[in-house]
Amino acid sequence: MTHPVAFFEWLPLPVGAVVVVGGFVLLSVLLAKISRRFAPPELLTEHNELTGFIFAVVGVIYAVVLGFIAIGVWERFSGAQEVTYREASNLATIYRDAASLPGAGPLRNDLRVYVRDVIVRGWPAMQSGHPSDDTEVEAERVSRDVTTFDPRGARETNLHQQMIAAMAESLSARDERLTEDATGLNGLMWITVVLGGFITVGFTYLFGFKQSFMQTAMVGTLAFLIGLVIFLTMSLDYPFRGTVHVTPDAFERALTTFDTIDARR
Repeated sequence: MTHPVAFFEWLPLPVGAVVVVGGFVLLSVLLAKISRRFAPPELLTEHNELTGFIFAVVGVIYAVVLGFIAIGVWERFSGAQEVTYREASNLATIYRDAASLPGAGPLRNDLRVYVRDVIVRGWPAMQSGHPSDDTEVEAERVSRDVTTFDPRGARETNLHQQMIAAMAESLSARDERLTEDATGLNGLMWITVVLGGFITVGFTYLFGFKQSFMQTAMVGTLAFLIGLVIFLTMSLDYPFRGTVHVTPDAFERALTTFDTIDARR
């Protein structure tokens, strides 16, 4: 299930930053202006010391929650990128070993077809949130080519075992890649992040300022920092979707490796 703010991931990066960060800042400043009318600064100034203590506690709690979520999203994004290289590098290993075996031409051809399909059809399908069944068929065909290959002699048997292990690792990485793209932050977590941001900013309204400009500057700066982290988290939530996403560079490099192996034969 897609989270409630997935729409913003598809906006161009500058537009998304203005909408999310700018919108958060604008709304926070407007609410500060409204609160100032209902709570005169003279009344709030008397409690600035106590308000500052409570604000520090609230700020630390929210910073821990927001940092935990942001780091988790970044680690998942980095992990998704690492998985694509692991998947592609194992396919290159299979191609390299197959190039040393007679009668493995169909396997190499199927590997090329599969890698091209992942780049041309699989990646756009993942970006749209609908993994392609065509690449699944191609992956199973390559797996079948590897497992049904009939080696002759000890040397070919050793190479065949290496190819089977590499194929298993590649399929495992493929499953991880598709799983990473299927899930994002839970909707409840997004509610916590956004609502917690407004609560944290809202505590600044309890400080008494003699000049409204100082309150606007404080609220705007804090809202900008929180909005920036929220926007970063939003942009990286789905590793293979949106404007900021993992690219198929690993598979393009695998095709280049295939060409290099063939050129050296």
